[in-house]
Amino acid sequence: MSLEKIALVIHVMGWVFWLGTDLGVLLSCRYAERGNLSAETRLTLLEVGMKLDRLPRFAVPLVWGSGVVLSKQLGYDFIPLWICAVITLAWTIATYLIIFTPPGGRQYTVGINLQTLFYGMVVFFMGGGSSWLLYHGEIPLWLALKWYAYVLIAVSALVLEKYFVPVVEDFQLLATEGGNELLNTKLSADLRPVYFAVLVIYGGTVLAGLSGLLKPML
Repeated sequence: MSLEKIALVIHVMGWVFWLGTDLGVLLSCRYAERGNLSAETRLTLLEVGMKLDRLPRFAVPLVWGSGVVLSKQLGYDFIPLWICAVITLAWTIATYLIIFTPPGGRQYTVGINLQTLFYGMVVFFMGGGSSWLLYHGEIPLWLALKWYAYVLIAVSALVLEKYFVPVVEDFQLLATEGGNELLNTKLSADLRPVYFAVLVIYGGTVLAGLSGLLKPML
């Protein structure tokens, strides 16, 4: 199997797995928000959601890297493949450190910093670059939309990381103090921006998928 075919399988399956599994994460958080459930049940639902959230995070760098390979196959060669491979590998390692090392530790901090760097590169280079290349007619509209979608996802992911911190603190209080009306109200309020960021990410994945399907017309 050629590199391009492998990249295509990874790219398509990455988008599908990312969107589908994250829907399970969203539903788990929605049910964990319910104040009429016991604290143990709510914490179990959250634990399930957090475990489901692990693997879709690896789809982020893999979808990006496979997308670069597919763009090169179509004649849009903006990044050497060896640089793409280095970035994809480093991004994947950063994701692993964030998920599987203790929060606040050195390795976790390295992972967060690397992830923020890569997301920043996506926003700056893919956002600005797609606009410049589209304006000068060097890329088609469908590819620019795909890049814009990924920028939208990157920004939303950064927002999600920020707004999920108080949610984790709320569930820590739930574990130690149990549920009460005040905590339930605070949890619901803290989850609103998280849900919004997640829905924007879903919107970005839909836009990216449709832009590829509408390629012959754009």
